[in-house]
Amino acid sequence: MRFKGKVIWITGASSGLGESMARAFNAEGANVILSARNVKELERVKNSFTNSDAQSIIIPFDVQKYNEAETIAQIAIKAFGRIDILVNNAGISQRSLAKDTSFKDELTVIEVDLIGTIALTKAVLTEIIKQKGQIVVISSVMGKINTKYRTAYAAAKHGVIGYFESLRLEMMEEGVNVLTILPGFIATNIVKNAIGTTYKITHNSQNNLGLQPDVFAKKALASIHKRKAYVYIGGYKEKMAMLLKRLSPSLFDKIIVNQKVT
Repeated sequence: MRFKGKVIWITGASSGLGESMARAFNAEGANVILSARNVKELERVKNSFTNSDAQSIIIPFDVQKYNEAETIAQIAIKAFGRIDILVNNAGISQRSLAKDTSFKDELTVIEVDLIGTIALTKAVLTEIIKQKGQIVVISSVMGKINTKYRTAYAAAKHGVIGYFESLRLEMMEEGVNVLTILPGFIATNIVKNAIGTTYKITHNSQNNLGLQPDVFAKKALASIHKRKAYVYIGGYKEKMAMLLKRLSPSLFDKIIVNQKVT
């Protein structure tokens, strides 16, 4: 078991990618700290674990309340005496035009996806350095491309990539690995829970046809085990979109402006 005995802290662990990664880490023998806002759903995830030899605990945490990050981090560290890997997975998406989105909602996306993620990382950084561990951050293809209906989300995810790509360079001398994961379309409830979403958008979302979360988790854990720096996990179309954006931004804009991106 690649992660046996390791202490893994996962935010956004109550559903989607966080839930799938939590199960995968448990199956590998890791001791898992589950965090999210919904305690009932965290308990459901914990009760689904199959490896009874590995320990797991629930520490409720709303990443948007980033001023509490230091306090929550100390609770998490004391739970097992250390943290080996922090998985920054908590996030919220967007499916609304900028002109139809309140600044309050845009701020929520940025606080959850970027500021809260940075705050929690800084709160455990000394501990991760001590363990020569790893920081994993779940970004998105939207951290590399641009589409309609994602203004605040794209801003946050571009920020995530910028911050953690720079942090990786700083942490190399400390023996700490920083891994940025870019998911493409994954079949989770991210669209259902997004800012500005509607039943029609949720029902017809391309996420419904995306990679299954357990497949994502398997690929993610393999990348974490290999201490990779950067990995894309998703379908072919999203990968080609990132390549086109890099090679010809103007051509990318002409093509993407009329594409279905919800």
